[in-house]
Amino acid sequence: MKILLTALLALILFQQSFGQSWKELKDSTDYYYNNNNYEKAIFFGEKTSIAAKKELGENDPDYATSLNDLAFLYSSIGKYEKAELLYIQAKEIRKNVLGENHLYYSISLNNLAGLYERMGQLNRAELLYIQAKEIRKKVLGENDPDYAVVLDNLASLYTNMGQYEKAEPLYIQAKEIKKKSLGETNRYYAISLNSLASLYTKIGQYEKAEPLYKLSMDITRQLVGEDHPDYANSLNNLGTLYERMGQYEKAEPLYMKAMTIDKKVFGEIHPYYAGDLNNLAFLYADMGQYEKVEPLYIRSMDIVRQLVGEFHPDYALRSSNLAQLYTEMGQYEKAEPLFTQSIDIRKKILGETHPLYAKNLNSLAFLYTNLDQYEKAEPLFIKASKAIQNNLLALFNILSEKEKSNYLSNNINLNSTHNNFLYKHRLASPLFYKESYDLQLLLKSISLSNTKMMLETVRSSKDTNVQKIFSQWQSNKSILSKQYTLPIGKRMENVAQIEEKSETLEKELTRISSDFRNQQRALQIKTADVVNSLNDDEAVIEFVSFGYYNKKVTDSTMYAAYVLTKKDSIPSFAPLFEERQLQQLLDSTRKITKTPAKVFYGDLVQKNKNTKQGEALYKLVWQPLEHYLTGIKKISYSPAGKLFSIAFHALPVDKDSLLMEKYQLQQYTSTRQVALRSKENQAIKPVNITLFGDASFSMDSLQLTKQRTDLSDNYVSRSICAPSLRGGNNNPWPNLVGTAEEVKKISDLFNENKLSAKSFVQIAASEENLKALSGNSPQVLHIATHGFFLPEPGKKKKEAGLNQRNVYTLAEDPLLRSGLILSGGNYAWSGKTPIDGVEDGIATAYEISQLNLSNTELVVLSACETALGDVKGSEGVFGLQRAFKMAGVKKLIVSLWQVPDKETAELMTTFYTYWMKGKTINESFTQAQADMRKKYSPFYWAAFVLVE
Repeated sequence: MKILLTALLALILFQQSFGQSWKELKDSTDYYYNNNNYEKAIFFGEKTSIAAKKELGENDPDYATSLNDLAFLYSSIGKYEKAELLYIQAKEIRKNVLGENHLYYSISLNNLAGLYERMGQLNRAELLYIQAKEIRKKVLGENDPDYAVVLDNLASLYTNMGQYEKAEPLYIQAKEIKKKSLGETNRYYAISLNSLASLYTKIGQYEKAEPLYKLSMDITRQLVGEDHPDYANSLNNLGTLYERMGQYEKAEPLYMKAMTIDKKVFGEIHPYYAGDLNNLAFLYADMGQYEKVEPLYIRSMDIVRQLVGEFHPDYALRSSNLAQLYTEMGQYEKAEPLFTQSIDIRKKILGETHPLYAKNLNSLAFLYTNLDQYEKAEPLFIKASKAIQNNLLALFNILSEKEKSNYLSNNINLNSTHNNFLYKHRLASPLFYKESYDLQLLLKSISLSNTKMMLETVRSSKDTNVQKIFSQWQSNKSILSKQYTLPIGKRMENVAQIEEKSETLEKELTRISSDFRNQQRALQIKTADVVNSLNDDEAVIEFVSFGYYNKKVTDSTMYAAYVLTKKDSIPSFAPLFEERQLQQLLDSTRKITKTPAKVFYGDLVQKNKNTKQGEALYKLVWQPLEHYLTGIKKISYSPAGKLFSIAFHALPVDKDSLLMEKYQLQQYTSTRQVALRSKENQAIKPVNITLFGDASFSMDSLQLTKQRTDLSDNYVSRSICAPSLRGGNNNPWPNLVGTAEEVKKISDLFNENKLSAKSFVQIAASEENLKALSGNSPQVLHIATHGFFLPEPGKKKKEAGLNQRNVYTLAEDPLLRSGLILSGGNYAWSGKTPIDGVEDGIATAYEISQLNLSNTELVVLSACETALGDVKGSEGVFGLQRAFKMAGVKKLIVSLWQVPDKETAELMTTFYTYWMKGKTINESFTQAQADMRKKYSPFYWAAFVLVE
């Protein structure tokens, strides 16, 4: 019956087309295509090409156009072989008749490239897109929307090839061309928005992707309605974003609606419908509804196999997804051949540097690990790691600081695969141990290091254009700094635009600086480089924390450490503990001391007696490492996770001794820095110092307006920081009267040794004077004042307090939730609107990070909790220490808890005295703390750590 109906339909269509000209037939083709009737559109498309050939001849450009249109229709329903022949035929006619510099010839190149891209022949597609782009640039110029179309297509190709650093600038350029030439309600502009959002989704920039997807979807709905394939595509893309964000309840209805549209328009044997099935299956797998997943994947694979065969990226995707499902279900015998098939396809089509190829290798390696076939897993992990590292380095050359952070937080598996493998398999090869530590050297604080290199390169550049961009960026950041001090309701309406412009400028500076750098030496440190930099009696310890994988993802976070000494050619890997164990120890301490201590040691050590909790902490965190430290006297270490809040030097080894008495300890942001340290700088002598202290925190508006920048001779004494006083009244930050004596003693010490000392106290201890140091900073900057670090606000708190007076408590950016209080700071902190043209006295880490303190060797923050901040994965602490590092400072002395006044002043003067006598900064600090140890409990001095 179905065959008879099909034959009858064909006869009717034939009768309709009989005697029509090729132009009339073309109109019918367009009509049926625009109404989503692809079967009739192809029928009339075939008749159009036959009629055009008969009426115009085989060498007419209009005949070539009819072939091109028919090829497009075949491509739309997945008949790629037929489409290719027609595209090539049309291209050759246009080349012969119109020449190679004609717009129509570029259209043929572009269309054929698009077909090759869908067929998985990416290298062939790239050459054709580039050729088409150059023709359109020459013929149309760079501001024409048709030129933008090729930019979009080339960007899409680079996205599929995993070359994201090439894709983004092309997408942005195309979007801006379309916006100016076509307006913001045009279909092609909507496509640009959608494409850019898709790229941002792939690289973990979810907050950027969502508004672009929504805007694109709204434009598309207005133009074509809700029953069109373009709208279905918008639904799918937004659903993919929500799925990645873990918002499954939002993703499912979008996927279902898209599938309904595509099925109605194209039928079930079509790439779009196959994609819909795949998306829905992937979502159900994420939701753990495995019984729904398998039939969807298998059906999707069957459709792709019918359309393009098995040797295609789309088939590799389905094969990989189904294999991952079987792995999670424990059906490893089904998963292995599917993974192997996907790897082979992606290797040949996408190449061995593509992110999807690397992802497949990792997945198969985890499967072998689950089967205890470690010898098969190991080389796969290594190969995948190399591809991931190469892609990451390329990508970081185009991202802003914020984007780098987002990318790392949304790709946390980068840092866990090798650590998990070693945690389970201690008999891994020496090469694997080396590669694993190399990976840690790359990833630890990579965003901070990359941004610092950009700033150093740009600041030293003589290029006037670079300096112009840099100046614009700094100006925008300064505006944002001011706006962030205001409640959201009182900020400028265009803050979002300024943020976007600022980030665009930063990314441009990142691209420029990466061009200037022949080698990113700081990001290419290897195990051998660290070994060669060690002394015979020195070891490095790189602590790591990672999500534990045990045949599936668990909710456990494990800690371990890589240990390396001069005699080693490969590092050792020491498993330590689960984070819950450390947290239980912290909680038990708080119950004993009856305080909500943020840091373990703030209330742990009393008088001169070490507690049982302190010894338990040593056994948990450090004792497992002693086995590797025979003959070692000096240790360079880098913390991870909750270990950033531990005062390692004050860990009690037993009832009578501390760890600092057994080893000389030095904390680094990453042990990568050990290979970069300069031996001559270690013995640098003090030359000059600038000090801030005894700030007048409480000032009225008149005093703030008339704020003096001269020095004051009024010195008083100081009390311990009191967090209970922070907020809620007119003087939330009490005066620190003891800092006057601290500043005076240190200043006198420098003067006695004929060294330059400049002091800013009381009113002069201002934010203006601190920022005035930018670009001409002293060798040593000593700041004795209140420091603050506020916890991340919960969603309910943010929603309830959008117009709350103290905006710092609500900030999402951790660099806005930490900072220093300087003169006049109580005015804004208590909720009063900052005075125009006057700094508010609250120097946030965000503001400090924008300063140029590259001449400063050492910053001493003699304040409360200046070492604290949000700990974000491998990037470490986001707070004051990160801010000063971004500003270019080499070393910092920061505190882990509320510091007492008299003993702090004594520690600091003792430190400077030793430094002036010829010891290095590190030796002087160690000796000063050793002297304090003889007189006081660690509570009074161990809060301070020296960080490089």
